[in-house]
Parts: sequence; C-alpha cells; structure tokens
Amino acid sequence: MKSVRSRPNAFGHWVGKTVRLPASSTLLCGPAGPLLNATQYSVFRQHDRNASTDLSEFGKTLNTKVPKSQFVRFVRVRGSVSDTLVDLTSLQEAKPSNRQADENDDSSRLVSLAALKFTSDTIDSAKELTTEGISLEQRSNYIRHISEFTGSEVFEFSTCNRVLYVGFGIEPEVLGNKISNFNGAEEIPFELFEGTDAWRQLVKICSGLDSFMMGELQVMSQFRKAVNFHREQELISHYNSAFFEHVIAANRSIRKQLGFTQTTESMLSLATAALEGLLSQRGEMKAAVLGFGEMGAKAVEALLEAGQRNIVVVSRDPAQSEKRHPELARACTIISHETWMSAPQDLDLVISTLRNAEATYHADHPLPHTGPATLMDFSWPPSIHVSGTSENQTLLGMEHWIKMSHNLGKEWDYETTLAQSESIINDVQERFTESLTNKTKGQFRALIYGTMERMATTWETSPHASDADVPQLRAFAREIATWICHQSAAFHLSELSEFVANTPRTLSSAIIAHVDHEVKRSVLVLNERSMAAGGTS
Repeated sequence: MKSVRSRPNAFGHWVGKTVRLPASSTLLCGPAGPLLNATQYSVFRQHDRNASTDLSEFGKTLNTKVPKSQFVRFVRVRGSVSDTLVDLTSLQEAKPSNRQADENDDSSRLVSLAALKFTSDTIDSAKELTTEGISLEQRSNYIRHISEFTGSEVFEFSTCNRVLYVGFGIEPEVLGNKISNFNGAEEIPFELFEGTDAWRQLVKICSGLDSFMMGELQVMSQFRKAVNFHREQELISHYNSAFFEHVIAANRSIRKQLGFTQTTESMLSLATAALEGLLSQRGEMKAAVLGFGEMGAKAVEALLEAGQRNIVVVSRDPAQSEKRHPELARACTIISHETWMSAPQDLDLVISTLRNAEATYHADHPLPHTGPATLMDFSWPPSIHVSGTSENQTLLGMEHWIKMSHNLGKEWDYETTLAQSESIINDVQERFTESLTNKTKGQFRALIYGTMERMATTWETSPHASDADVPQLRAFAREIATWICHQSAAFHLSELSEFVANTPRTLSSAIIAHVDHEVKRSVLVLNERSMAAGGTS
C-alpha cells in the first residue's frame, strides 16, 4: 500500500486524512501534488465534462459555489475515488459555513447575562441603570451607545424590580464592568451568568421564579415587548434575537407546569393586600390616586371594590382620562395636577402610579398638604422622594414593598417551588436540545433528499436511461437518499457504489453506472463542504 497525505485545497482547507492506495497504483506527480493513475484520471475527467448535473444548486444550499476544477483537484488527493472516506457529520449538525461563522462570530462564541435584582442595598445602583420612565427614543440611543461602548450587541431589560443586560460575544465580567463604567458608577453588584446558565436564569426571570412577586404574569409580557423593541430598532440581529425566542418558548412550558397561569400582576397584589389591611383598620377613607394609566385604573378598581366612594384621581389630562376609562371616571372625581397642587385637600390615602425618569415630588417640588396621610408609591422609578413629604405623611416606597414581597413569597413555599422548577427547567432544556438536534437532522435529510430528487430529473433525460428505466428513477433516488441518511458514521464511496449496484430494481447497467457516478460525484461535493464547515481534517 502507498500513502498520500492530505494537503490544503484552494479554499485553504485540509482535504481528507491519509489515503491508502493499492500497491499497484501508479501515481503521477506534478505541481498540484499526487494524481490518479493516467487511465483513472482520463476517464473520470471525461465523464466530469459530460456530466449533466448542475452543481450550482449545492453551492446555493451551502453558501459556496464549487468550481469543477476544485472538485477534480479534491479527487486527485484521494487517489481511488471509490476508496474515499465520506464524513457528512458537520452537515448533519448543521454547523454554519465559514462565511456565516465569520458574520455571526460574536454570537456564536458566547452569551453573557448581567442581572441586578433590586433590594434595599441595590436601589441606588438601580436608579442609575433603569430605562423605566424614559422615552423609547432615549432608550434606543442608550442601548445603542452601550453596544458601541462594549463592542458587542447588547439587550437591555428594565422592570419595576430588576435591570438586566444580555451581551453577545463578550465575557460576563467584561460586560458587567463596561456597563458600570459607561454609567459612571462604581462596580455594580451584578449577578453574572454565561452560556446555558444565562439561558436558564432568563427562563427563571420570565417564568416569575426570580420576580418581585413570585409567579407574576407581567414580566413575560414586558420581556416580549422588550425583544420586539430591540428588533424594531435593529439593536440586535435576527440571529441573536432567536436566543430570546427559545427563552419565551421554555417559559410557556414552565409556567403551565407550575400553575403560574392565574397569578397576580406585579405590584397589584401588594397594593390590594396593603389597602385591605389599611381599610380594615380605618374604614371609609378619602383617597387620591395619582395617574390614571393601567396601574392607576386598577388602583381605583381596588378602592371601589373595597367600598370606597370618596376617590379623587389626579391626571395630566383629565379629559383624555375620562375617555380612556369612562365607567371608572363616573365613579370618582378627576382633577388636573395644577388643581391638585393649587387647592390642597385633606386626605387619608395617596396612591401614586406616576411614571417619570426622576421623582415627581422631592425637596424642591414637595407634595401638597394632605394632613395625616399614608402615601403608597407604586411607581418605578419612585415618584415620591422622602424629601418631598411632610412629617405627618407616612411614605410606603420601594423598600417597603420589597420587604413586603419577601414576606408574601413565603406563602408559596418558595424553596420547594424553586426545587421543583429546577427539575422542570432541566426537562425543558433536555427537550429543547433534543428538538434542536431533530431539527438539524431534519434539515440534513431535506438537503440529501432534495439533492437526489434534483438529480433524478436529470437522469430521466439522460441518454443512458431506457424507457423502462425512467419511471423508476425518482423512487431509486429516494432509496439512495434514505441509505445516505441512515449512515450513522463516515462511510466509503465503495459502500455507496455497492448499494447502487445491488439494487433489486430492474434497471439497465448503463443507467446504474451513470447513477453511481453522478451520486458519488455529488456526495464528494457535499463531503468537501462538510469538511470546510469543520468536519474531518
């Protein structure tokens, strides 16, 4: 036996392993390296010129066109064509082509997560980071500048109890440090995750397992809106946004299994519980609700359901508010902020749902006189700063709700639920991985069957095909495709030739020889693409 080492082809890829040729083989040597013996090469090259198959289809599928000269050079290295070892593993695993890998280099390397869950210790940092309360344009510019500063695509997500960043192609420690530097803050105490751990943590967050109120429904809706926002603003590529679709899909399964389908909405349960406790002690009260958006309307509903009738709503635009919630508007009095500030009234309860980037009420713009009153601030960022209150006003702000939510969370048997969730996430992750594997295998099967189907159409018009051959050729092509797809490991072309030659079909020897040649020729092209994508080297 003689050995011929593989060498780089014109694409710069090493084509094949050591090939052992029969001792009787006569090698021709030239500037291109070892060649086939003269007879083999002449016959193969002539058949190659006459072949009717359009190889451009393979190039379209695999993102690279294959000149026939490259194909012939590839065959030269291997010596006997039938002895070539074919390994289509990389195509079966659906690895991206070199060109795709270059374009998506960042996202294919690493996914990192830097998350900050709000506690009494992190609220100051959170205020520096959150994009709650700013305009969409400001948020878009902020995220775009962070991406430029970090040198990677960044996804930002802010809610009333967390801020998180997902970076593509950047280490989590680097992501956290750069975000801190960008915001001019000292090192922010992010929780850092990467790879699968980042995926799992996002699933937990969106499932309400790491929420302000355990099981809250609002986070998932906010997360979907954030993903859509990043897409619309072209802040993340289509390739990277798919990562978040996997998170959303996993979340649906987990929420269903844990029973998080009819649970509370964010701060609303806290407001209801606090109101019920206060009303049970005080009875009928004079109440004011600041803001008449979604949260403000729900606050009014809660007051009405508790039997309260003396309700004032303070709105930026009373007329618009009346149109937005006509039934609720008829059950309360709606006034403007100007009236609220210029004509103070005695109140027992003030509920704020205002949304601004900075506190609306502070030392330089204090709340109007209310008399002894409880102030419930359900806004994030906070709309009432303690400096804007008076001595007879009791402020229940974010720190109060954080402590309260932790106490309420115990009713869920938090530790048991988290342990159960870990098991569910493991199952979801396993099924997700399996589905991806099945999907990529399906893509590979589609490639092989599609290739054979196209080739069969050329065989039907080949001069080698008899009238009796033609009706069988498409079915024969499918049988060949099935054989290729069922090979669990690398195979030699001689094995494929043996399968073709031993078909039970009554086909002419001429068409069998033609099919054998065409199929091997196509498989060699696929083999080259597989190696270029990271297969055998």
